[in-house]
Amino acid sequence: MNSKIVAGENPAKAKDKWSVRLSLSPYYDSNILKYSNKYIERFKNGEDEGRFHIHSIDDLTFGYSFGLVYSNQIIGKLKTILGAGFDSDAYSYNSIKSWFTYDIFLRQYLSKSTSFYVSYSYIPKFYVRHFRDEDWVKYYGYVPETFQPYEFSKDDYSVWLHHTFSWKTTRARAYFSYMRYFLNPSNTEYDSNDFLYGLRIYQSLTKKLDVNFAYYYITSDAKGYDEPGEVKELSDDSDASNYEHVYAVGFDYQMPKIFKLKNEISIDAQYQRAFYTTDHFLELDPLHAGRYDYNYRVFVNYNWDVYKNFSLTAFYQWMKRESSTSAEANREYVSNEKDYTQYRIGVRFKYSFSF
Repeated sequence: MNSKIVAGENPAKAKDKWSVRLSLSPYYDSNILKYSNKYIERFKNGEDEGRFHIHSIDDLTFGYSFGLVYSNQIIGKLKTILGAGFDSDAYSYNSIKSWFTYDIFLRQYLSKSTSFYVSYSYIPKFYVRHFRDEDWVKYYGYVPETFQPYEFSKDDYSVWLHHTFSWKTTRARAYFSYMRYFLNPSNTEYDSNDFLYGLRIYQSLTKKLDVNFAYYYITSDAKGYDEPGEVKELSDDSDASNYEHVYAVGFDYQMPKIFKLKNEISIDAQYQRAFYTTDHFLELDPLHAGRYDYNYRVFVNYNWDVYKNFSLTAFYQWMKRESSTSAEANREYVSNEKDYTQYRIGVRFKYSFSF
């Protein structure tokens, strides 16, 4: 789970220029590698030697993060916020899946109602799962060694512009991100450059109820070849290029205080549609030719401000992907490879202090 440290809406007081933010999130993950029912059963039955490099389909995971933030009025009386953070998810029984990310950010207020934010984050290594490598199969046949890890590192350059309108109950945020994925040596045809464009509107309906709506458009241009001298158009490798529409809606409701302490509930839902754009024939690229995905996500959070600098959040996350293709003969294969259902449930402890 990504618990990336981000500067809040309310700048710290001038006397508190530095702040430290810590969090710990133990949670249960029901399907750590996003397997379909077919491969869950194969794992349980001990089939497909070489495919599974995990000890269990599910796991108890510990997410933790550290952030350091500096706030000051650097440009006149306008607030500037600088920060850096470290974020990690450590899996108890399947360390191959553990990962971490670093990030730095700057938020600059242009006025009391307008600010912009720029950030950079880096994931050194993220393990997805093992797949059979067809290039290896050509030389060695269908042996366990032809299953190779699918891992990537990722750069993420992001910016957003935030504005609160004069009537105070409406806010808007426009997003742009440029992401670069670098795959391990056996999967370099999946290297890609991705772009995200988005807009989210926040609306206060009452003093206790806020709603928000968002739309994102994401493109992914995959390299599509893995040998010197090849070009994407003439390559015999997979082309995972695609574009995606993301629709999101959410609300935040402040509940009645418990022992004079604030608590709130938030629910967010996303619907995503992805379309793959390869021109390869089905026989050459069965995983992507004519493929389209439907993704559904629901996030529920209950937050309780236990103390001035300490909060507790109980969360539930549900995710589902349904994959299909316009090539009827290949629908079962694509579904078996890419369908999954997953949920995560846990708690998050947050502590911060300023100096």
